[in-house]
Amino acid sequence: MSHTINHKRSHDLERLHEINFQLLMKLIPQLRQMTDGCVSSVLNAPDLHLRIIERSPYTTVISLTHEFMAGPASLPAPDLWLRVCHDARVAEAIANQDGCSPAHARTYTWHRGLDTDIKWRLNTFAEKWLKDCLKQGHEFNTPESYSKVLSV
Repeated sequence: MSHTINHKRSHDLERLHEINFQLLMKLIPQLRQMTDGCVSSVLNAPDLHLRIIERSPYTTVISLTHEFMAGPASLPAPDLWLRVCHDARVAEAIANQDGCSPAHARTYTWHRGLDTDIKWRLNTFAEKWLKDCLKQGHEFNTPESYSKVLSV
């Protein structure tokens, strides 16, 4: 019985990766052409920051976050990392750094050791948060988002 539940959850997780890809393509339709960092600003919502962590011919790893000021420091929350597989048309949430950015982009590989339940919760959070960002009006293909290019 446990094997059947894990197989179903694994299949559901694959479907969730497909949904997250579709949401990301609405949010960042030109992801492959994006600069290494930019910001989407909309009225009555926190700015959404996009950073390209890693690029390869078939995948892009990104960070999406709101940045909140805590005194002189800027705190990213959430700092959601997603690996986008362009050819497979899936996007997997691989990390939520909770304000702590790894020193090296490859440190995100730890997610491979996570069990299916943790991956499920992380990707379910990603789906809900991406929908919320879209509902707020964020999109990275408008002149406003391109005009706010970050120096990374």
